[in-house]
Amino acid sequence: MEELQSTELLDREILEDARKKAYRILKSADEAVKAGDAAWERKTDAAIAGLRQNYAEDFEKTKQEIRARLILDKRRIRVEKIEGLLGEAMDAYFHGLPRETLLSLLTGELQRLEAEVREAGEPVSGFRVQCGGLSDEEAAGLLTASFPPGTWTQEKAAAGTGREARFPWVEADAPLVRITASITELGKTLLQDKRAELVEALLGPAAIMPEGAL
Repeated sequence: MEELQSTELLDREILEDARKKAYRILKSADEAVKAGDAAWERKTDAAIAGLRQNYAEDFEKTKQEIRARLILDKRRIRVEKIEGLLGEAMDAYFHGLPRETLLSLLTGELQRLEAEVREAGEPVSGFRVQCGGLSDEEAAGLLTASFPPGTWTQEKAAAGTGREARFPWVEADAPLVRITASITELGKTLLQDKRAELVEALLGPAAIMPEGAL
């Protein structure tokens, strides 16, 4: 009887010891899970904070890039508008000139270019000349006033060049040199050389951009 009781007592001790060990294991596992959850939350919070920071930085960078593009686009549109107005004003100016004045300007430009060719030592002879926007009489008078006799022959301008309609022009080709004079190119040169003065006269001083603004 005593032996049986001792066996039961031993069984209870073994079970109690196993229960305690199981409790310790479960408690340790639970603590490990809680620690893992806390670490995961910290990592998740850090990752979210990093994403928010990256998003904020990317958003700010994108905003600055968009703002810079908008400023450049605004300046480009402004420049294009000014250039368009200048071109229109120049065309209106030339269209408003008396015919004699327009021909005088073209003659002066052609004489200047012919003189530059001579000063450069190029042979001023054998020119094949084409004209646009000029009557036969106007072309003959202009060429006679600009080239020495016997140095040029006039040819009919090729059809479809697109240069005949707006303003008069002259193109003289020789074997080694070409001279091109036109009211259109004269206007472009004038716009380039006197741009600031023309912008101010057309739009006022506030329209002139500071140097390097673009």
